[in-house]
Amino acid sequence: MKRRSFLKSSVSVCAASSLFSSAYLWAKSNETRLDLYTQRLSGDDLRQLISQFPTLLVASPQNTPVEVTLKPVIARRYSNQVYILFELSKEISIFNSLGEKTRAIPVPPVVGHIKDFAVDEKSQRIFVASGNTHSIYTIGFNGDVQNIFGEFGIDLPQQLSGIKSITSDERGLVHILNGHSNDVRVFDGQGVYHYSYAPRTFGKQANLVSIDGYQTIRVLGGKFRDIVYTFDVYGKPMG
Repeated sequence: MKRRSFLKSSVSVCAASSLFSSAYLWAKSNETRLDLYTQRLSGDDLRQLISQFPTLLVASPQNTPVEVTLKPVIARRYSNQVYILFELSKEISIFNSLGEKTRAIPVPPVVGHIKDFAVDEKSQRIFVASGNTHSIYTIGFNGDVQNIFGEFGIDLPQQLSGIKSITSDERGLVHILNGHSNDVRVFDGQGVYHYSYAPRTFGKQANLVSIDGYQTIRVLGGKFRDIVYTFDVYGKPMG
């Protein structure tokens, strides 16, 4: 019998549960919008695409090797490719539209726990939000760290506190959903702050929880986490 209770991955499992709860809402909201360049995918979406998730041999409390199937923590589709971070993994796996793994992007250990990531395919880089710090790591597709930016604080617009989610738009700018201020803060790849935005009519109890988008930006929120706010890449509300 395969058991997961002894795995030292409670943080990853909790993160997977939270992110895929949001991803399920994204999928339901976007199920007829397959023209979107980028989309967060739920576990059900992935099971339709990939026949078998990767496995790992771990030792049980009885010191017996047990093969466990790794859960996806973050999954994002960009055009016809899917980028997936699996629990206990230090790489982001890339799958094609047939569900075949084509390559992987190694994530340097210095990043620590991965809160979220966004892909800039034009520049062959990914932006990784570190759960250990209030920083964004810019990492090339070969795994090299190109830049680190993000200053902790709550007083200045360029400061970050509690990064929840990120996405990269068609210009290569990073839109960061900042937890403390409950808004989106936009930086370029060099870490230079550009502007912030949020829904105009927005109650304090209706927290923003996740962000996605490329040519248009979609922010999931609402009191019951069931509303998708849509913006252009400059933060202007649409629709």
